[in-house]
Amino acid sequence: MVYGTIPKDDREVAILTRSILEIIIDLSADIEVPPVHVKEKRVNPTFAEMAASEKVRPLIRIKNSSENPGDAFVSVRYRDSYFWIDDRDLISKRIFSFLMFVFTLVETGEKGMAPVVTIPTG
Repeated sequence: MVYGTIPKDDREVAILTRSILEIIIDLSADIEVPPVHVKEKRVNPTFAEMAASEKVRPLIRIKNSSENPGDAFVSVRYRDSYFWIDDRDLISKRIFSFLMFVFTLVETGEKGMAPVVTIPTG
């Protein structure tokens, strides 16, 4: 198995994969965003806002609310809004967990040393 579009012989399988950035960009198309952010031109409307009816379920559902969600698997506050994944949404939880696992695989470099705390005694 090799990275590329064309195998060099009949013993190879060429696969052209997406980068982790391309995957995240695709997944971000379904994030619920605050309408005020779209109005203020902070973000383009996402697919969730543009779709008239939801015939195809997005791979990951990241919701948005102005108040802290009570039952979130994961949440983050950004610009007075909370973005979160519902703890009962098993598919979104799996996709998010898989992405976090992929991030650990693509980490490069040496781990930095923990800071050393020195307490003067004299």
